[in-house]
Amino acid sequence: MPPPEFRVIVHADDFGETVEITRGICAAIEGGAVTSTTIMASMPGTEDALRRVAALADRASFGVHLNLCEGRPLTRGTSLVNEQGEFHSKRALFLRAVSGGLVAAEVEAEVSAQIARIRDAGVRVSHVDGHKHLHQLPVVAGAVSRVLPRFGIERVRLTRLRSLAAMAQPGRAVRELLALRAAGQFRRAGLRFPRRVADLQAIMSMASAAAVGSALQDANGIVELFCHPGTAQADIEKPGSCARHDELQFLLSARFREHIQQLPLRLVTYWEV
Repeated sequence: MPPPEFRVIVHADDFGETVEITRGICAAIEGGAVTSTTIMASMPGTEDALRRVAALADRASFGVHLNLCEGRPLTRGTSLVNEQGEFHSKRALFLRAVSGGLVAAEVEAEVSAQIARIRDAGVRVSHVDGHKHLHQLPVVAGAVSRVLPRFGIERVRLTRLRSLAAMAQPGRAVRELLALRAAGQFRRAGLRFPRRVADLQAIMSMASAAAVGSALQDANGIVELFCHPGTAQADIEKPGSCARHDELQFLLSARFREHIQQLPLRLVTYWEV
C-alpha cells in the first residue's frame, strides 16, 4: 500500500505590492513551487500583476490580499485613515479594532471595493486573506464574513498554527487567539479554510525532512504554507521582515523539491479547500 499523501498549498502573499515582488512570485509559480497567491488591489504593482494572471491561472489559484494598513484606501472611510488620508499602521489599526474605533460599514465598503477591483479585472477569485493577517481583527473579520458570500467566495485564510510552542511567543499567541475568534464567524458565514498554516521561514531553518514533515503533514486537512518570495531587487526597493529573494531561492531549490517528494506531499491550490 502506498504511503498516505498530504495536501499542502504553497501560497505567496503580496502579488502586486511592487513589480519586483510580483516578478519573484511569478518565477516561483512558473517553477512549480508556489500554487496560490493573492493580489493587492491598490498598490504600485497592481496593474502589472493583473496583466500576468491569465498566463498563470492554470498553475495557481488567485485570490485577494486585503490591505488595510499600507497606502490609501479605495473608499472614503474616515475611521480607516490618518490625517494624511493614508491607512493607519498595523499597530494603530489593531488598537482601533479592539477599542471600537473602526466603523463596521466603512470596513465592509473597503473590503467590497478591493474584491470588486480584482474581480472586475477578470480574475476568478479563489479566496481572500489579509495583508499582515489583519482580516482576522475584530470588526474586520465580521466584514469579511458578510462580504465574501455576496461575491460567491467560499474560502478564506485562517492563521491557526495549532501549536502550543507557538503560543510562547506573544505576537503569535495574539494571532492564534484572533484566528480562533474569527473561525467562528467564518464558519457561520459558510466559509472554508485550510486546517492550519505554516511559515516558510520556519521551514527554511529546519535541518531534517522529519521536522518539515511534522510542520506540513496533517491527516485531518490541508496545510497552507505561506511565503513572501521576491527578486533581489525587491529586497532593495522595499526591505521588510523577511528576505524575499532568499525565500524564492529556497522554493526553487533541489532541497525543497526533495522535501516535497520524500514526505510525500501533494501541492494543491486553494480551489481544493
